[in-house]
Amino acid sequence: MTVTRDAPPRAYDCRLTVAPTAFLLVSFRRLPVWKAIARGRMRADGRRPWLAPRLGRLVATP
Repeated sequence: MTVTRDAPPRAYDCRLTVAPTAFLLVSFRRLPVWKAIARGRMRADGRRPWLAPRLGRLVATP
């Protein structure tokens, strides 16, 4: 991570706010994304929040 003073603000497509345990459970496919959202453990915002459900496909499971 780099923090720069007086840097212009960046526009993110999708920003996820996720509890660490919910992130692990969703990424290892032990908890459906919709349940994490319903329980308030996961939230997506930004310009394109509909990209959030792709999270499970981006993380490789063992």
